[in-house]
Amino acid sequence: MLKILFLAALLSVVCAKYPPGFKFGAATAALQIEGAWLQDDKAPSVWDNLAHLPNFTADGTAPDIAADSYNRYKEDIDLLVEAGIKHYRMSVSWARIVPRGRRGSKVNEKAIKRYTEMFEYMKEKGITPYVTLYHWDLPVVLSLQGYGLVDRYFADDFLYYADVVFKSFKDYVKNWYTFNEPWVIAVLEVMKDREKATKPYEIGHNLLIAHARTVKLYREVYQSENKGVIGIVFNTGMSYPKNPENPKDVGAAYRAMNFSLGWFADPVFFGDYPEIMKERVGSRLPKFNETEKQWLKGSSDFFAFNHYTSSLTEEGTFQRQTDYNSDVNVTSSNNPAWKLTDMNWPIVPQGIHDLIVRINEHYIRGSKVPIYVTENGMANKETTTEDAKNDKARIEYLRDYLANVEKAIDEGVNVMGYFVWSLLDNFEWWSGFSKRFGIVRINYGPNPTRETKASFYWYRNYIKDKTTSEEVVA
Repeated sequence: MLKILFLAALLSVVCAKYPPGFKFGAATAALQIEGAWLQDDKAPSVWDNLAHLPNFTADGTAPDIAADSYNRYKEDIDLLVEAGIKHYRMSVSWARIVPRGRRGSKVNEKAIKRYTEMFEYMKEKGITPYVTLYHWDLPVVLSLQGYGLVDRYFADDFLYYADVVFKSFKDYVKNWYTFNEPWVIAVLEVMKDREKATKPYEIGHNLLIAHARTVKLYREVYQSENKGVIGIVFNTGMSYPKNPENPKDVGAAYRAMNFSLGWFADPVFFGDYPEIMKERVGSRLPKFNETEKQWLKGSSDFFAFNHYTSSLTEEGTFQRQTDYNSDVNVTSSNNPAWKLTDMNWPIVPQGIHDLIVRINEHYIRGSKVPIYVTENGMANKETTTEDAKNDKARIEYLRDYLANVEKAIDEGVNVMGYFVWSLLDNFEWWSGFSKRFGIVRINYGPNPTRETKASFYWYRNYIKDKTTSEEVVA
């Protein structure tokens, strides 16, 4: 009898199906893979400039060439086809499409032509694009001639750029994201201590206003013809109280979630910031007027989020609330039993399940809004090509995280997509090229080459095993 029960359980794991229309995909971002940093009249982005500063990245590299996907996009799309991946999340570059950044400035037709060629090839190969308008590559001119993300004209400039993109690619793209990980943009890009009291909140506010206005534009001008959907991509870990019996630790975990996910998801779904943020930040937190609240509330057709890790959270040691970190006032740590990725991020598969359940209870609330995991993956230590070809740790990570996504679905949560980060090894921001997230290895150099890893084939087989032929096409 025990043998029969074991075989039945094993069969259910192998043969279980995701819901019809579930999207298995892979994700990348323009600055991280395109290279061609000055090709076809592209202007530098803020990250192009930063990466060229001495010792700014961990390995001293810059994304000048990266995977050269701007020129080798057909190779990347062919890899998607080989993997059985029908859904591709990518971004287009603001600094490439509107090099001078400002509203009314010249559109770069060379960039429009190249992206059109990319979308044409995807269409030919049966790949559905999911396009992020802003994945951190602000045209540097906006920082040099103004105040960048805190500029009062930022939303106007972004709206102009977004309108150009909608108009240019509406025949190819039906899945849109305004911003990727606004929390990272607001918090981690503020490098000067003297600016941390107000600047993160000012940036976050500008991003939310720009998002709301962009969604409004799309819905009023393009959605009826385009018949697409639009939203924003949040990011968050799962914060657990270090001691669930300690009220202070429970409160710390609650604050951590509200000052990360809630900071941006509450305005998008409810129209305003979390009450705990308003209480603790006070006058340093900008306010939305009534019109802006109306624009924001419901300004996403789905709930999309990136997730990589989780943490144990306890009361912090800050004595005064003077900046973002002391406003949150938490200390995060790891369970010693948790394994770590090459980024030193804990591997906690249960975290993605518990996060999905929290999102469903707090934001979805019985509505039909679908949930999408738009990034999930790990950096694996791959010193040699042989290491990459046998990336067992990544396979275990994906297997266990996907099992917890499926668990949430089995419990009735409306999760409708999962995108692995990343299709390719890429420029990993402050880490340069020293960290590898791809299921495809990039051998960097003047002419980057691609080599599939073991995880590439594992993911291909997983997609095949978990979906019917009709669902794979959906």
